[in-house]
Amino acid sequence: MRVRATAAFGATGLLVAVAGAGLTYAAASRYLVEQRESTAIHQAYVNARLARNILRGQEPDVRALLASLPGGTASETILRYRGEVFATSVAIGPNQIPPSLERVVGQGHAGHQRYRDAAGELRLAVGVPVAAVEADYYELFSLAELDRTLELLAQSLAIGVAGAALVAAMVGWVAASRLVRPLRPVADAAERIAGGALDTRLEVPADPDLRRLIEAFNRMAAALEARIERETRFAADVSHEVRSPLAAVAAAVEIINRRRDQLPPQVTEAFTVLSEKVSLFQRMVLDLLEISRLDGGTAVVSDDVIDVRHLLDRIAALHSGDGIPIQVDAEVPSHIRGDRRRLAQALGNIFDNANRYAGGVRRVGVSAPRPGSLRIEIDDEGPGVDEEERDAIFGRFARGVAGTAAGSSSGTGLGLALTAEHIRLHAGSVWVEDAEAGGARFVVELPVES
Repeated sequence: MRVRATAAFGATGLLVAVAGAGLTYAAASRYLVEQRESTAIHQAYVNARLARNILRGQEPDVRALLASLPGGTASETILRYRGEVFATSVAIGPNQIPPSLERVVGQGHAGHQRYRDAAGELRLAVGVPVAAVEADYYELFSLAELDRTLELLAQSLAIGVAGAALVAAMVGWVAASRLVRPLRPVADAAERIAGGALDTRLEVPADPDLRRLIEAFNRMAAALEARIERETRFAADVSHEVRSPLAAVAAAVEIINRRRDQLPPQVTEAFTVLSEKVSLFQRMVLDLLEISRLDGGTAVVSDDVIDVRHLLDRIAALHSGDGIPIQVDAEVPSHIRGDRRRLAQALGNIFDNANRYAGGVRRVGVSAPRPGSLRIEIDDEGPGVDEEERDAIFGRFARGVAGTAAGSSSGTGLGLALTAEHIRLHAGSVWVEDAEAGGARFVVELPVES
């Protein structure tokens, strides 16, 4: 908005300044040119009358006449008299007279004309027929000084136009900044709400134009908070109510599983499917309960001392068995502080995701990219994750192309969402990129005490 306002003010200022400068230049140049021409024409007419009076005498000295005419170095004179051409300077000849002006004077009319000579200098030629003595009088005036004055005026006006446009743009920037300043608290409040502070509200200002906006924002925030609280309570209540009967069903399935060899063959296959579904259902309920705690702000983060290598060894053994290479750089601290259970679940979900959709984990690398930071990289054997899915797979119930291809019963779609939430509680970040040897690389970065 500030950029658009600045551009608009600057463009408007430029147009106004150009129009004003154009009018000023036109008026000033017209006045100066008319004054200079009027003076020059008057002088030429006076000198033509003097020449006529002298040329009426007996055997006039034309060269002395030209030398005696007033005007000095400001003008040069050419006189056609009885078929001869006389001039005040050897550098001036008949070819200096504009042909159109010669035609006018030849027809018996006085006239004047502005032109530029071969050197590019601006001049004014005034021609007066002196019929009484069969002569044509021409006087050439240099307008170089006037030309320089007009050029300087044009340059000054151009600088003024640029300065006016710049000042207008600055005024636009300041005005836009003042206009959007009252909206900054709205943006800050929206960011706080997006970060989880649903009780954020804004103070209603006295400005009637802003009051409606702020009141509408507060009502929206209150409605959003109430709706999320209702949904969170509903999910928590449903998950809690389902947990007890589900635990009973799971216990019954376990008892039946111990006598699996006594089941008829046609029942065994159905029981296997039932057992898988119950296990998946249990995990979904537990994940929903965990997410409900996170949404409700009741999640508690423990402050445990964690052996990094031991934690990764246990996660790898639990989720992928032995044989997963774990590379820990020498500068990585041996112990960090955090919630052992949450970090184990966050990393374990990445392992499970690799086992289900990417052929398992290839390697685990631990490094310290900068002081106060710990990075864990988990590479898998899969085809990788498309760039357009790299943010979406950390959403709730998002499973991506690989998860969809694996079948509807391959996971709950909550594992990576919980991973992102657990890492966020540790003030860290998680993302996915391409591994150097192919496949996907899930990167977890955590702050650690130096």
